[in-house]
Amino acid sequence: MIEPNMYEVEVLGQRYTVEHVPNLLVEGERCEGACYVSERTVKIDDALRYQDARYNRVLKHELMHAALRTSGLAELMDLRMEEAICVLAESISIK
Repeated sequence: MIEPNMYEVEVLGQRYTVEHVPNLLVEGERCEGACYVSERTVKIDDALRYQDARYNRVLKHELMHAALRTSGLAELMDLRMEEAICVLAESISIK
């Protein structure tokens, strides 16, 4: 289980706060994670704290959004391409 506390990660030299939000909604729709670059915040649905593997996939996905947007690369692509890269990042594993 992931602890409920907020914590910080660094993406391209920028500090992002990771928050756990019960019943996370984005534009009125339930979702597992969201990235808010202007706020330097990643939000993850609190229910995922009990599913380590899924939590880590969602966290990697949202951190890739943060990296693409912070670097400006997201401006060079459409949302479908950005999503495809973020889904690819979910599969990265470090041992």
